[in-house]
Parts: sequence; C-alpha cells; structure tokens
Amino acid sequence: MEKQYTPVLKDEFGLALSGKHFKRSSFLRCLKLSIRRIFLLALARMMHVGVEPLPNLYAMKKILLVSVNQRLGNTILVTPAVSALIKALPNVQFCFVGGRHAKSILEGYAIKQIHTIKRIDTVLPHRLWRLITILRKEKYDAAIHLSTATNSLGAYITYASGTRHRIGCMRNDGNILFTSVFKHPQSRHKVDQIRECMQQIGIAAFDERKIILKPEEQLRAEDFFKLHFGDSFKKPIGIFTGGRQKKGKAWNLESFGIIAENLRTRHIPMVIFIGPEEMGNEKCIQSVIGSALYIKNATLREVAALVSKCKVIVTPDSGPMHLAVAVGTKTIALFSKPNFDRWGPREPYGKVIFDKSKTNTKEILNVLLEYYA
Repeated sequence: MEKQYTPVLKDEFGLALSGKHFKRSSFLRCLKLSIRRIFLLALARMMHVGVEPLPNLYAMKKILLVSVNQRLGNTILVTPAVSALIKALPNVQFCFVGGRHAKSILEGYAIKQIHTIKRIDTVLPHRLWRLITILRKEKYDAAIHLSTATNSLGAYITYASGTRHRIGCMRNDGNILFTSVFKHPQSRHKVDQIRECMQQIGIAAFDERKIILKPEEQLRAEDFFKLHFGDSFKKPIGIFTGGRQKKGKAWNLESFGIIAENLRTRHIPMVIFIGPEEMGNEKCIQSVIGSALYIKNATLREVAALVSKCKVIVTPDSGPMHLAVAVGTKTIALFSKPNFDRWGPREPYGKVIFDKSKTNTKEILNVLLEYYA
C-alpha cells in the first residue's frame, strides 16, 4: 500500500508546478471560474421559468441524479440523499453525474452508471458536450439536482440533460433551470439540509453520510494493520494533519506532535494519513509527529477501509473528516472557525473541538482517551 515517490507540487490539473508558477496558476484558476460564471449567468437569462408541480417519482423507471463537486467532503454529503432515494424507489434505475470522487464514494450503491466530471473538463467544451449527448440519449424520466448550489455546473448539466422532469432547489431570482422546484432548506447542518430537500419531494431521509465498504476491502485493511501491529493489535488512533490552507482549516502541526507524544507514552498505536495535499510536507510532518505508521499513496477506498478499522480519527475540518463519519469511525473534528454546526460530526458519530488558536491539545487528548477506552 505504501509506495516510493518524489514529491512535487501540482496544480488542480495534475501539472507539476515550481514556486514561480504557483501564483500564475491561482490567477488562471480564478480567471477560469470568472469566465465560467459569466457564461452560465448569460445562459440562464435565456431560459424559461418552470412552475410545474413536483412529479410522482414512484411512477418512474429511470432517474438521473446530479451533484458535480470536486471536493471529497461535498460529494460524501450527498450520500444521505442517494441512500434515501434508492430505499424509497427500489424499482427505479438510477444513474449519477458527479465530480472526480463520485465513483469511489458511491461504489456499493445501487446505481447503474456513474459519470464523472474532472476539473479540466470544465474548460474543454467537447468533453462536456459528449457527456450531455450521452445523457440525452438515455431519456430519463426525471433528473434531480442534489445540491442547493443553483448556479453550479451540476444545475446546468441537469438542465442540459433534456429530461422531461428536472427537479432542483429554487433560486432567489426564480426557477430558470428546473421544471419543478423545492424551497431552499432552512436547516443549519448540511446533512439536515439534504434530508430536508428529500422530504420536500416526498422521500423520507434519515441516514447520515455513508460509504459502503465491501467485506474484502475491510479484511485487507485489517490484515494490513495486523502486519504492522501484530495479530493481537489494539485498534489504532488515526490522525490526519491536513486541511485546506487557503481556507484556514489546517491545524497547528506542533499540536499534533504533542498529541502523538502523549499517545506513545500510553502505548496506543497511531496511523498518520498523508493525503495528496500533504505530500510536499511529508518530511516535516514525520519530523514533528515522530514514530508512527504513515499511510500514503493509497486509493480513496483503501483509505476509507483503513479508517474504518481505526478506533478514533482526529482531523481538521476536511474531506477525511466526512470520510471518517461516513465509514462509522468516531471522529474528533478540529475547527478554528465557528461553522462547525454546519459541517462537523454530531453524536453518536463524533465530537467537534472549536479552538481559534488551534492549540487546545488538552481537550483533544481528553476526548481521545474517552473514545479509546
């Protein structure tokens, strides 16, 4: 599972960057987003307003689900809706259009086909047109946009699919993309929002975020830990040190070092997950945290399986936070911004620790030991 590699800084398209090119890449990304936003707004002004009542989903045979987002956590957050729809409509054939992580996250769900859109596809019109052509040929009975982002690429993909019934969230300036709409949810937490959206279209939704792992995936993860910790190993504590730096979500690395040292003195096994964004900082992470089992270059589902075999996961507000909740592992989520009631785990799935200074190791350790007991 661990492989040798040469760390390089990469941009969103996977192209190697040197320091002098990093600012240029950020500028080009902002320019690309601005051009796309202007194009989509102009397209929206040419569309008709849809005011049809919600259709009877129980009478349909083929439904397209759409949520195009490239962030891991945001894709995981639509799983309560996917789960609710599949349970409520067992005779419906579902297909899905999502971001780059969609196939890995939704593997195991009863979905006939999952189409993915990568970041680079948004600036290559022929790729999007090819996808739209495929969707239109399928002649779905309905398409449901599983996001409240009504000016997103996914919303326009829903419109372009040509489906007779297109369902989505009502925009502030009116419904211009969908034939039928539900109101913007009033709930604070994103999981509650997606449940509320489903209930508005007549689908009971109660599930949390969930990734369905195969028994063989879990067995491989367990064997991997036995190989490193011994056959009689205690479940380890997992630590993810990353977080989106530009959003201010990354935690104080020295705090993780203090936590790791305290766990070592108690002879508690640790697993440190090194994600793609932490590759270039790996040596620094190892130097601060010290002796532990480091996981890198694993696939998303390999990481999910390993996380599922951990006793507890400690992580800043990040994709791995959502992933840990989705595989059922107790999650200690570290927030430095007061938006934890919107994104963070709730009991019995885990606990949020809010600390603007990002240094509250005492409370983290107390909760860790409580969960680990």
